Amino acid sequence: MKSLFMAGTMVLAFVALAKEPASTKVTGTVLTPKGVKDYSGLTLEVRLYEYHPFIADKAADLVAKLNLEEYTHKTGKETKTQFALAVKILPGMSYYITCFVIDAKGKRYLMGEKDGKRGLCKVLTGGNPNKVKLILRDLRK
Repeated sequence: MKSLFMAGTMVLAFVALAKEPASTKVTGTVLTPKGVKDYSGLTLEVRLYEYHPFIADKAADLVAKLNLEEYTHKTGKETKTQFALAVKILPGMSYYITCFVIDAKGKRYLMGEKDGKRGLCKVLTGGNPNKVKLILRDLRK
């Protein structure tokens, strides 16, 4: 009877551990191409959002954020910045990243796009990568 109780306790402990969300991180590079006009004194903002892929009327939740202030770039030279954001992965949830270069009032000057292609930058789950390259596109036109 005592061994049955111990086995049951071990199974419950294993189930509790299995339900603990996995912690992971998404890493990447933000690249400002050399053809982009100069900028300085701005903020690079990279955000990681979590959303449920089957609930359309619920907004995504911000789960991690990185702000690099006094972000600058000079025309004629590529500017590369490495980043990492950590999150606990929840079962059934999906994740995406946004990347903008903004001023103090939040006005967007440049937008990061995965491999320079427009669209949502999905990461971490559903076969999406945990490492991305975000190429900034100038919005000041």
